[in-house]
Amino acid sequence: LQQLLYIQLNLQPEEKMNCYLCFLLFSSIFISSLAARNRYQRTVRYDGEILVRCPVNAPGVKDLLQNDYVDVWQINADGMADIRLDKDLLQSASFIDAKAVCTKIADVEVLVQRSENATFPYKQAEWFEEYHRYDEIVAWYKNKCENEHPEICVYIDSIGKSFEGRDQPSILIGSNSIPDKPTVKIYFQCQIHAREWISGATCMYIANYLLENYRQDDRVTRLLDQLEFLFVPFVNSDGYEYTWTNDRLWRKNRRSPPRGSQCYGVDLNRNYNENWGKEGSSSNPCSETYLGEEVESEPETRNTVNAFRAFAPIIGAIDWHSYSQLIIRPYGDSYADSPDEEQLYSLGEAMASAIREVHGSIYENIKGVELYPTSGAASDWFYNDDATSTNEGYRAAGMTIELRDLGQYGFLLPPDQIIPTGNEVVPAVLKFAELLLDNPLRPRH
Repeated sequence: LQQLLYIQLNLQPEEKMNCYLCFLLFSSIFISSLAARNRYQRTVRYDGEILVRCPVNAPGVKDLLQNDYVDVWQINADGMADIRLDKDLLQSASFIDAKAVCTKIADVEVLVQRSENATFPYKQAEWFEEYHRYDEIVAWYKNKCENEHPEICVYIDSIGKSFEGRDQPSILIGSNSIPDKPTVKIYFQCQIHAREWISGATCMYIANYLLENYRQDDRVTRLLDQLEFLFVPFVNSDGYEYTWTNDRLWRKNRRSPPRGSQCYGVDLNRNYNENWGKEGSSSNPCSETYLGEEVESEPETRNTVNAFRAFAPIIGAIDWHSYSQLIIRPYGDSYADSPDEEQLYSLGEAMASAIREVHGSIYENIKGVELYPTSGAASDWFYNDDATSTNEGYRAAGMTIELRDLGQYGFLLPPDQIIPTGNEVVPAVLKFAELLLDNPLRPRH
């Protein structure tokens, strides 16, 4: 800016006007970029942390994966794990075998800085070309329902409060065109893990597609005339905000530390009433998979459970995550087939095929336990007996979707991936709803 002012003093009047216009343009871009940066203020640094890739079946890696002080980013269908950890931990005697087979991918601080440069560019982006804060997203949903599409969208201010007191809003999309008939629903919950920004962005993209294509697209119209989509945009509103103001890689909610610990947060996807406290969760509050002090200890968990029950009957439910490009069906804690394994497998295959036809992206169709054991997870709860007991004679097809990518960016997926991710999952969502509308699951006694 000083250089531009200095140059302007030595120019002719016409040249000064041109330079002044350039100055205004530069200033506008500069101020716009500052505004974008001011929405995001990371205070946590990751110096000394590295991301490594390890074969899960190699000697020593299982012990590394079970350590409470590592952060497992993904285990893919090829049996490779991406693990974030302090570089000194890998040097310890306990992990000599793992060190020999693990390959360093990157320094975590470098990855995050690179992501920030891609996420907050010097430009004015369209809505689905950037990520947004909690308040912005809430306002977007409210406007879509109350101003743009009030005939098919109902905005619900809150299904309950988060630990820090933020509302957990929800929306219902459907025409209610069949009177005197209980409307079956498809339930989507988003942003249960704070750092998985593409989860919430994709839910917005899906909601927007349904709203904008009613009476424009035959498939969408048929679905919205016969069922409703229930969206919970924020399971973890506190954690999501924290990723914008403090720690970009935060996963859990913001529960205060329990007695004897200094570590915040509960993994909400280990807090549901489905084999809570078993394999795949941790009782250590410092672990990324800390299960909480008791089942459904967290208000965010209880709020989603209560909403699921209140809006019954629900025929299908998806918990949206990233990353790894996976379609995950029950069970997460047992190798046994569920009673509906054949139908759930076929459902996953149809969804994977629909995704592949758009951009060629491969989403693997697996049981949860084939990835790694989990307990207290939302999607198993959707499917199993506790949720089914109040679901008006239906058993929800419970799924977890792990969105893009396969590890190039991981949780730091740049915003230019929002639209292609949304584009490829919308056909899978339509297929999911169509197949379950035609052949819903029922409890088997």
